[in-house]
Amino acid sequence: MPEILNPLHQIEFFHGIAKKHLERVAMISKVAEFPAQHDIFHENEFGRDIYFVISGRVSLAVCTPHAGCRQLMEVGPGDLIGWSPLVGRPLLSDTARTLTPTTVITIDGQKILKLCAEDPEFGFDFMHRVAKTLSTRMSAIRLQLLQLGGPQLPRIQIESD
Repeated sequence: MPEILNPLHQIEFFHGIAKKHLERVAMISKVAEFPAQHDIFHENEFGRDIYFVISGRVSLAVCTPHAGCRQLMEVGPGDLIGWSPLVGRPLLSDTARTLTPTTVITIDGQKILKLCAEDPEFGFDFMHRVAKTLSTRMSAIRLQLLQLGGPQLPRIQIESD
């Protein structure tokens, strides 16, 4: 467990979480290492685990038959990936491929949800942090979408009070 606690302490997401909660998270976690150009998970696969990047860079991409795979963003140390199990989505929404050798903390999604249910204070705090992470991601993707397709989007007049 100490080998997992140290990396958990380094991840900003976990800053300020009580030691007793971090210890419980560590008990359901493991460290995994991946070489460069390795798929951690694929879009539309069943999502079981969530991941926090400890080191390295990971591409998050969506793939379609007509457009191929397109990178949505690149994430790195401290970032949460594979969050679908936390919000009741059985299938993953993107593909995560390492760009460099990468180390992650893997946490069983069902077990972390069980910890959240058993301790509502921890659960609220944990899920609030997840929501902030997803909100930041959505804002970044929204700006990317505007940059890529902005001229084609219809203009609207917004009236102010």
